[in-house]
Amino acid sequence: MKRGFLHTILLFILAGMVSGCSTEKNTRASRAYHNVTSKYNIYFNGKESLKAGVDRIEKSVEDDFTQVIPIFKESYATAGNTSRADMDNAVLKGTKLIQIHSITKKPKRQKQRTRRYQQFASREEFNKWVDDSYMLIGKAYFYQHNYVSASENFSLILRKFPDEKIKYDAMIWLIRSYSEQGRYNEATELIQLLQSDKLFPRKLEKELARTSADMYMKQKDYREAIKFLDIAMKKGFSRKEKARMQYVLAQLYHETGDEDKATEAFRKVRKYNPPFKMDFNARINAAGMFSGKGDPVKLKKELRKMLRDEKNIEFRDQIYFALANLYFREGDRQQAIENYRKSVSSSVDNSFQLAHSSITLADLYFEDQIYKEAQAYYDTAVMVISEDYPGYDQLSQRHASLSRLVENLTVVEVQDSLQKLALMPENERNTLIDKWIAQVKEKQRQEELIARREQSERGFYRANEYRFGMGSASQGGGWYFYNPQTVSFGKAQFQQRWGRRKLEDNWRRKNKSIVSSDEMEEFAELADSTRAVVREDDPLERNYYIQDLPLNDTLMAISHDKIRDALFNAGRIFKSDFSDYPHSAETFEDLNNRYPENIYLLSALFELYDVYDLMGNTALSNRYRDLIISRFPDSKYARYLQNPNFFAEMEARKNELNNIYQETFRSYKAGRYREIIPRVRQMKQLEPDTFLLSKIDFMHTVAEGVLSDMQSFGNGLKGYISSYPKAETTPLAKEILALIEENTLDDYQKLVEMGYLHDEIRNDELQPGNEPENDEFGGKFSYDDDLLHYFVIAYPRNAGIDVNRLKFDIANYNLDHYTKLDFDIEEENLDAANNLILVRSLVNKEQALIYFRAIIRQPEVFRTLSNTRYVNFVASSTNYRQILSEKSTSDYLKFYLTNYSRFIGPDFSPDGAPEESPEELMARAQREDELLQERGRFVTVDVPATLGRFSSFVDTTQSYVLAVMDKNLSLRPVIAQFSDFNRNNFRIWNLALQLKQAGDYQLLVVQGLPGFTESLSYFRKVILERSLFRNLGQSVYRSFIITGKNLELLMQKGDVDNYLEFFRTRYIQSAGQSLTPPAADSAPSGISPGEPSQEVTTPAPYAGPYDADVKKIHHYLFIVPLEGFRKDNLLNQINEFNKSEFRDLMLKIDEEPLDGFRSIIRITEFPDDSAATLYNRKISVRRTLFEPLGTLTYRHFAITPRNYETFLKRKNIIEYLDFVKVAYPEPRQP
Repeated sequence: MKRGFLHTILLFILAGMVSGCSTEKNTRASRAYHNVTSKYNIYFNGKESLKAGVDRIEKSVEDDFTQVIPIFKESYATAGNTSRADMDNAVLKGTKLIQIHSITKKPKRQKQRTRRYQQFASREEFNKWVDDSYMLIGKAYFYQHNYVSASENFSLILRKFPDEKIKYDAMIWLIRSYSEQGRYNEATELIQLLQSDKLFPRKLEKELARTSADMYMKQKDYREAIKFLDIAMKKGFSRKEKARMQYVLAQLYHETGDEDKATEAFRKVRKYNPPFKMDFNARINAAGMFSGKGDPVKLKKELRKMLRDEKNIEFRDQIYFALANLYFREGDRQQAIENYRKSVSSSVDNSFQLAHSSITLADLYFEDQIYKEAQAYYDTAVMVISEDYPGYDQLSQRHASLSRLVENLTVVEVQDSLQKLALMPENERNTLIDKWIAQVKEKQRQEELIARREQSERGFYRANEYRFGMGSASQGGGWYFYNPQTVSFGKAQFQQRWGRRKLEDNWRRKNKSIVSSDEMEEFAELADSTRAVVREDDPLERNYYIQDLPLNDTLMAISHDKIRDALFNAGRIFKSDFSDYPHSAETFEDLNNRYPENIYLLSALFELYDVYDLMGNTALSNRYRDLIISRFPDSKYARYLQNPNFFAEMEARKNELNNIYQETFRSYKAGRYREIIPRVRQMKQLEPDTFLLSKIDFMHTVAEGVLSDMQSFGNGLKGYISSYPKAETTPLAKEILALIEENTLDDYQKLVEMGYLHDEIRNDELQPGNEPENDEFGGKFSYDDDLLHYFVIAYPRNAGIDVNRLKFDIANYNLDHYTKLDFDIEEENLDAANNLILVRSLVNKEQALIYFRAIIRQPEVFRTLSNTRYVNFVASSTNYRQILSEKSTSDYLKFYLTNYSRFIGPDFSPDGAPEESPEELMARAQREDELLQERGRFVTVDVPATLGRFSSFVDTTQSYVLAVMDKNLSLRPVIAQFSDFNRNNFRIWNLALQLKQAGDYQLLVVQGLPGFTESLSYFRKVILERSLFRNLGQSVYRSFIITGKNLELLMQKGDVDNYLEFFRTRYIQSAGQSLTPPAADSAPSGISPGEPSQEVTTPAPYAGPYDADVKKIHHYLFIVPLEGFRKDNLLNQINEFNKSEFRDLMLKIDEEPLDGFRSIIRITEFPDDSAATLYNRKISVRRTLFEPLGTLTYRHFAITPRNYETFLKRKNIIEYLDFVKVAYPEPRQP
């Protein structure tokens, strides 16, 4: 009884202590409780996860000893993902500690406030493990290579805990973060600050020295790095750490040309007991085998001795490489090449050495102009290196050019051999083929003998297994793997056949990205077996060798066409890609000698003129110049050779013609026919080409007909139809003529109203890029105005500008001036000296120029760039990729000044304040474009009736369709390419492939795109990946996105072309347009249809499913994918944001699914629409908050509870976002 009473009292006491340990109370007991719980529970587990992750990096990441290794292993690009799970757990633990155990409430005020008490009470945080948690989170982000988040956490420690000693650790890690981001000026400032700080702890001096050396190494300032490494080596690091630093120090001495110190430093590595690979590389370098120091004869002897040592089997590639270097330095190029080849062939699991040896060997072959061998070894290197490999862009570009060259040269060789065999008498051909078959049989017989010998050896082994103790139960003679002798023997057999292979998937393949034939069998049933060509694959059958021979005139002609095309392509590659003018001239000469009247004759002659001119062979150059002028006097080449300014003058005429044509077309559309006739005379004086001339004469015929009588109009149309029977405008002329002859047309003004222009006729010949190869840039830039465009700022990397501030200022500008459009702001490297800031995406050239003209008038956006030389411009997506491939803006800026700057007109008032906002200008331009279609097209203004055949509900799962207008083309290679593309880029969506038939089209259907926005992202990525369509050759094809329901309708009707109209209207235009309500169809009273209205159109009242009364309580929603990212990280970020920015609202977070592929994160609740709008503006500029989502698509917006219920029923995001832009208007910016 007494004991029970005591237990009860004890329970009450414990309950009181726990209730008093809330973070809302700041007492001695609560602080002790939270400190102890933090340290020995959450923080301990988080630190253990961090240690486990670091250990995983240490064990898993391999050093590349062919390059200067980094001081820290975690600097390798592959290290970021190696320990992601461990680091995620560390972040989670650190965040949890801060959320649960942070004590920010001030302690109870004491009557006697001593200095010590005042210092204590002035703290912001009273749990001493919170700063360690921020440090833990920062380190975890750092090891994940999320350097922005890491920097934020280290900076937060400096702001929040300025008096704690942990700030020095944070500063060192902040230096490392800045170094990894290339923010060297900021890193240097911190280093200088710490060096001058008298309170800086001595125990951290070694880390500061090592971190400083790392920063200078990243800048390639190796001499400064050596100074700091020397300091670090004298500090108290472990032997393992010192071994690494000593090796790096030796490499830096080598890079700076101090070979004596390098050799001495390599020798010192051994005394620190390094890992075997490092020790081997240190020994081989210390002996001078890579540097060439020492006696070559002695070095070769030592290397051959190392080759015989079985311990060095896995290092034979490096030994052969060192041996090759010695031969190369002696001038024995052939022996050097032979040993480089052995280095490549003996490389098993050292992909770094394999790449290094392959590239070295490929470079030698390339210098010797042995292009096939060079391509083969570059190909080997490209398979094993990543994009961060030094010189990757130049290497991959050379590899691509060589691959194209070798492909064309191989075509010539193969077709020559096939033709030679085809032209042999049949009996001789059969004799030769029988000889080949006999050789194959002999080879198979030898292989069978070897197989039987190996089987016999295995039988001998089994017969003697008891002698080795393998048959005894006591020796593990049961299961194979229980016996160490059998395992050892099996391992030896495996290595004898396969070599040393890593334990990994697809270990038999060197290129893991290749899909096996077995993996492609699932697509076999999709192919039409009736169209399959049965090929002989047995090399013991004659037909195996005969099946590709051109044995009739048709096949022989095809073979000659292949040779002709390949020779022309090879000649151009020799010249343009490799500046190998002798081989280029030889190839073009061969082309013209084989095929004197080939289709490339004029181009080939001009190439020969140019090549010989570049070679300085004036005689041959003049010969081909005269030949072009005499044989092709009216060609552009001939006119250029006689007038070097011909192309510039032609471009000026084309621009003038283009402008006059546009004005004429506007007059035609507006019914101002009297203005057309004089302009037609102007255009004909500028010598338009045949295609454009037919359209000019069409407008001329209509204009003269309208201004005359019906009979004259009809006669004019008959004459036009007779002159242009196959012109694009002829069907329209015939239709008008039929209306006249039937007396249906009695009022000329009804022509446009009747909508007789039923066909869309493109004026592609108006585009300056129709013959881009003739412009001064060699056709490398696109003239397409309708491509997506980007706004670009190019600035020097060493200018020390605050890039984050610049991006923030641009984002603020966009938020202030574009309430209905979203832009992404990205940073990209251009070259070693320059960076780019990119604002994407603008719908077309016109809207890009509006954006450009508006933003350059806002100096506050560019204040970060003051005192910096920079350029800004707009570029289409295609031209932007060309800029990146060239790593230069110089040529594009010339193109830009010619083709863009003349359009920069006075859309804005002189004082810089626009009469209309740029967003309104974009919307107006879009409406004008839709109504008038002045961009060089004849179109009907009315929406085609075909659009009504398909369902307009598109906010659901989608399919991508590639429609190929060729029923006999095998799409199997295309399926394979799309399968690889989907697996590499969209694995998480688990996309499926199907083949279908619709009318004249084969349809390749990619099913499973999760939504409207995601499908457009997929569509853009596909159409930019041109290699996916290479196997389609000259076949006509279409690409589009479609819902399942509309795909069924399309399959029923088989009308792909009609669906394309729907796709352009519902997908492409919806994705690119502002959702401002369109202007009224008719002009306001007193304004003619051909003049712009000066009145402001009032938007129609909203009449959709949502409640327009939004002056009430709000939720805020994030629509995110169900999977593919760490949702807990995003929730933590949102929670932190809510606490820091909206603490007073006590916001709550909950979740629920939206559909099968998306979920809703809901924030509740906001007192009114103003608070929700403020939340939206603030969270939209906090870009780092959305980093957990990576490249996944998401949406976020405010919504009332009533509209939320409607949204859950309809699940249509686009529909609700249309409502948002009407119900939540942003105020106009001044």
